[in-house]
Amino acid sequence: MRDAFAKWAEAERGRFSLLLPVAMGAAILAYFALPAEPPLWLGATFLALSLAVLAAGWRHPYWRFAAALALAASLGFARAEWRTAAQPLLTVIPSGPIGLSGTIARIDLLPGARRLTLAHPSLDGAAPLPRAIRLRLRGADATPLRVGEAVRAYAMLFPPDRPAYPGGWDQGRQDFFAGLAASGFALGDVSITAPAPPDAPATWLQNLRAGIASRILRVLPVSTGSIAVTLLTGDEQAIPAAERNHFIAAGLAHILAVAGLHAGIVMGLFFTTTRFLLTRHESLALRLPVKPLAAAAALLGGAAYAVLTGAHLPILRSLAMASLVTFGVIMGRRAISLRGLAIAATLIMLATPEAVLGVSFQMSFSAVLALIAGFAAVQHAMARFHAARSRAASLALHGAALAYTSLLAGGASMPFAAYQFQQAQPYWIPANLLAVPLTALWILPFGLLALALMPLGLQALALLPMARGIAIIVWVTVRIAAWPAAMLRIQPMPSLAILLIAAGLIWLCIWRRAPRFAGLALILAGLAIYAAARPPDILVSPGARLIAIRVAPRIFLLSRGKPPSYTLAQWAPVWAGTPFTPAQCTQNTCRLGAVLFALSPPPGGCGNALVAVSPEPLHGACGSTPVIDRLSVYRNGATAAWISGHRLTLLTDRAIQGARPWVALYPGG
Repeated sequence: MRDAFAKWAEAERGRFSLLLPVAMGAAILAYFALPAEPPLWLGATFLALSLAVLAAGWRHPYWRFAAALALAASLGFARAEWRTAAQPLLTVIPSGPIGLSGTIARIDLLPGARRLTLAHPSLDGAAPLPRAIRLRLRGADATPLRVGEAVRAYAMLFPPDRPAYPGGWDQGRQDFFAGLAASGFALGDVSITAPAPPDAPATWLQNLRAGIASRILRVLPVSTGSIAVTLLTGDEQAIPAAERNHFIAAGLAHILAVAGLHAGIVMGLFFTTTRFLLTRHESLALRLPVKPLAAAAALLGGAAYAVLTGAHLPILRSLAMASLVTFGVIMGRRAISLRGLAIAATLIMLATPEAVLGVSFQMSFSAVLALIAGFAAVQHAMARFHAARSRAASLALHGAALAYTSLLAGGASMPFAAYQFQQAQPYWIPANLLAVPLTALWILPFGLLALALMPLGLQALALLPMARGIAIIVWVTVRIAAWPAAMLRIQPMPSLAILLIAAGLIWLCIWRRAPRFAGLALILAGLAIYAAARPPDILVSPGARLIAIRVAPRIFLLSRGKPPSYTLAQWAPVWAGTPFTPAQCTQNTCRLGAVLFALSPPPGGCGNALVAVSPEPLHGACGSTPVIDRLSVYRNGATAAWISGHRLTLLTDRAIQGARPWVALYPGG
């Protein structure tokens, strides 16, 4: 047994280091799963102990490897602690109309309106807040605005939405690490109180992006112009909701999220163009290191594109990976490798550990991991096929490689999309077979040409052909979105299920020998846990304005006033898209199975109901019967309940979130 393990370890030499970022990511996830904030000294202590163990066991390979894993995990845990501690504390935002002033840090174009991000905002003239505020302007507000200007408005502000169900999307955590305090809308036109300071680099860049977007939308209609704005500035807020939904249903949402695909295309264009130009002259081609120079030009072009598109996390992560690839080309080493992916993941986790929880990190790294491992597994077969060298064989190989790429990337990232969005798109392969080559060979090349022509005022010469390519993709998304089951609504995935699937995918991809296929067992176990998961029988929204009660086969929906659209959208996948049946209560109480719904405290008590739910406080009217009412969800957040015979199981969002710095405190919490 020991000899077999030694042979396997020797065969996998060089692969064990790939487990270091896995250990770091696992420790970061463990930190975010804690019910309470750990003391800062805990991470530092783990880090010091792991360093001591590493030093003591350095001469022993197995001890050294185990200590290195502990060190990576300790570093991830400590970095997550320090990152959280460095964020400004949450701010209590008053309700009702309020005067708001601040400095414009960002301007986003929305369908029919604009949105400002105000830095150092002040409420009713009070001291500036340490967190920013996002403010949506009125559609009729045509006030010319520039980044860096100080503005004032009368607005309605709101804190981040609480999760619509236990374990649902946590907007508060995202806003906490994004440095946001609140969002809202202006009640009147915004007024400028001070001009922007001159020559500020950040101001210049933001105004450049806004100017590019404005020039594009003056030439192109919103249907294609908004996508051109997204591809060339990174601002996807102007895309109409219906058009965005078509892209999502067709499995092409990644086209609208500037990240690795776009950075790779841009760097590939710079590399190819530079190499082509340098090889046109024989003496240059013979005397200059053409390939390294082309790689350096690609790196500079990718960096410029990353800055232009906002330098947000997905593009920075992609640029980090692309930089490793480029340096590999310059140094004459293998350009794409799992080790490069591991380094990029480590850098991202050290810079922003909260990214591990995000869909962008999960989907992009899973896709790249599958692509590297998947093509490594078939490289010999593809090389033999390519040796035929006939034109038909070459075309068939390119088509198969493109389909294989879509299969690997889409198949690896789909579980994470299902976990984050509770939806799946079964037609992603045919959509990507057309959209990705069209984006790489037509749309983005003309887009880059349009940027080059803008100083001359000739951008329309390139924008119009670019729009034709975009229009083809838009047409494809509309058609595919109309296919049967183009958008599959699936119920939320348990965290244990996605963790097992992720572990199985990593295990399957990082090893070379047969034991790698044990990863398939982990993936199947995760899928089995997901298939066995049972949706709740009762769901109550954070404000108790919306209550759903399942009495098979129907889901009864009770609402107090107009149903909140955000909550309804979040609830739709909980029962895998089963339509809601409005429940009409003609009296003060309704009995739905074992559940009593009460509009106010029932004078005769709750009878033999297993549980009582109400949009109002019941004030102990039900005696020993468990109650989910407005007061309980105000304290504990959205609440779900499962009924098994005469047994009731309750789960609150507060139980999942715990008492963390990004969780707003409520009375009784």
